[in-house]
Amino acid sequence: MSAQDRLEFFDALVRTQIAVWNAADTAVTAASGLSLGSVTALRVIDERGGTARVQDVAETVVITVGAASKVVDRLEREGCVRRVPHPEDRRSSRLEVTPDGSRTLAVARAALDGALEAATAGVPATHLEQARAVLARIRRGD
Repeated sequence: MSAQDRLEFFDALVRTQIAVWNAADTAVTAASGLSLGSVTALRVIDERGGTARVQDVAETVVITVGAASKVVDRLEREGCVRRVPHPEDRRSSRLEVTPDGSRTLAVARAALDGALEAATAGVPATHLEQARAVLARIRRGD
């Protein structure tokens, strides 16, 4: 692959990501009142089932700990998560999704699914799976 081909791949990847993100963010925000970034963090917290820390959000979403802390602060102000003392580390806290957070997340997930369905309409599932696998390989550095 030539340098020009790699540049064109990069441009296509980034422009597609921005377009899909913007469409998904618009849908999620309209439905739930939370930005897609906040919903992404909320999903991480929910998937950890009460064991998530700010560090987990940062690592999973690939943002700094400071940025993750700010997102969690916003989610806490919105009543979507609460911080509880970590049972083994007094300097740390765990994050739990509140009942309001669970309801908000359900609404946001439905809106996100609709936006992603619209963005990928007409693309065969096998192509989407191949693209996901290639992107995972690039991210791992294989």
